[in-house]
Amino acid sequence: MIELTIAAAVFLVVVGTIFIAVGGNNNYRALHNTSVILQADLRYAQRRAIMEGQRVGIVFEPARNRYQIISLNPLNIIRTVYFRNGVQLVSINYPNNRVMYLPRGTAIPGSILLRNGQYWQRITTTLGGGQARLHPIVTEEPIWN
Repeated sequence: MIELTIAAAVFLVVVGTIFIAVGGNNNYRALHNTSVILQADLRYAQRRAIMEGQRVGIVFEPARNRYQIISLNPLNIIRTVYFRNGVQLVSINYPNNRVMYLPRGTAIPGSILLRNGQYWQRITTTLGGGQARLHPIVTEEPIWN
């Protein structure tokens, strides 16, 4: 009887782990994946600005729920990215809804707020290095600092 109980417990742990890995929370996962992609695009724009020696930025369009990576001199759209899987661009705390990296890789600090269902994700850039930082995903709207 003890062996059967142990075998049943092991089976339940394995089934529970598979259920969490496969099922999970799709809103949380979609928001996290979108945030990681946006963070990578911010870093890409920063590196490109440094390598090309010109301003490169990301222009956010909340009405279209997308952003575009652009370079200046001449104006060139590098890539357009739409937020998908229920992720919404809630607000952008940057002048003219754009993060602009200078040739040194610096940018004006600001924040981007994304939402998917009950989950909220805030992404900020720092003043000194212009680096993008993901804040923890929360279940209530974060307050701007």
